[in-house]
Amino acid sequence: MTDQNQTAADLQQRIADLRAEALDLRFSRLSQADALDLGEWLLARCRAEGHCVIVGVNLGEQVLYRAALPGTTADSHTWIDRKFAGVGRFGRSTMELELENRCDPGFSTNRGLDQVSYGLFGGGVPLYVGDLMVGAIGVSGLESSEDHRLIVETIRAFKAAQSA
Repeated sequence: MTDQNQTAADLQQRIADLRAEALDLRFSRLSQADALDLGEWLLARCRAEGHCVIVGVNLGEQVLYRAALPGTTADSHTWIDRKFAGVGRFGRSTMELELENRCDPGFSTNRGLDQVSYGLFGGGVPLYVGDLMVGAIGVSGLESSEDHRLIVETIRAFKAAQSA
């Protein structure tokens, strides 16, 4: 839900919801092998839903996983990098950052964020183990909220499988 006609109160409520959601997406453990599997799960979900996207997982500064489905372009990689730059700087999802930017037109300018380096559009989510941010997972190629949804649903399913 990213309708441009939302009120400031609607946007603030959505931001609060995203912050609560972010706590639910934290892992108790996430190895390099787990993160690689998570990328595969995300790719499988995107394929199953017939999306033309690129998916990525970084652990720290290491590019751990990238996969581009048919129909994407080399430019798609740049979008993932830009989203991950926002995640890395703020430790929050790019969906939350997009809404913050819409609430506060000076958000980007006041923080010195240039549009070439930072992509404040949904589709980048930090990976946390407890309170420690260890990386990011991303999707690019769809509408902002849809990119975000794919990640959230995948993380929830992956965590449920880890717990089983």
